[in-house]
Amino acid sequence: MTNNLNRESLPLPVTGLILCGGKSQRMGRPKAFLPYQGTTMVAHVIATVRDLFNEVFLVANEPQLFEDLGCDIVKDILPYRGPLGGILSGLLVASNHYSFVLPCDMPFVNKRLIREMTMRRHGSDVLVLRHAAGIEPLIGIYSKSCVKPLEESLFAEEPSLHDFVSGLNAEAYFYDPKQEPGGQDAMPPYFNIDTPQDYSKAITRSLSGVHPFPLPPRR
Repeated sequence: MTNNLNRESLPLPVTGLILCGGKSQRMGRPKAFLPYQGTTMVAHVIATVRDLFNEVFLVANEPQLFEDLGCDIVKDILPYRGPLGGILSGLLVASNHYSFVLPCDMPFVNKRLIREMTMRRHGSDVLVLRHAAGIEPLIGIYSKSCVKPLEESLFAEEPSLHDFVSGLNAEAYFYDPKQEPGGQDAMPPYFNIDTPQDYSKAITRSLSGVHPFPLPPRR
């Protein structure tokens, strides 16, 4: 684990892309606006990344729902085509070469992990999170080099993000919970809230005071 988290001054020349385009069918209501830690799920994720990057966008199928969050919004150019369409929509408007992508339903992604991964952004098209069970391509850094492959993949109707990443010059950042404060008791950053049961688990862990990582001080 590196101790050079402050090597680059904030905000970083990276675009934050928060994906808000899912239908929330298994949850039964919009996941982005579920109450979480005194705010909503999406507002919590915005607060996590807002001061890290020099621009942050929400990518949404229904942008009018997110107008009161004080964050720039990008309409998904291919509504309800999955995360590939959302990532493409964000990359097309991003002013930076690299964008950090994360969904609005992964509230345990934290500032320190983001900075660790962002430091390793150079030299590859994509950098994704890897853990013991595989990879999580919805937590990762995508470059402008992905735009054309994304367009080709979506045109060919190949919606698998895992398959898309495997065809690129991709690297992985390995997440090892044993190296983190809280260890095996921590909720992993790739825990996503798809169902009411997932939400209940996240809220229970949040109320218990067990956070996956202590956040570094604001700068």
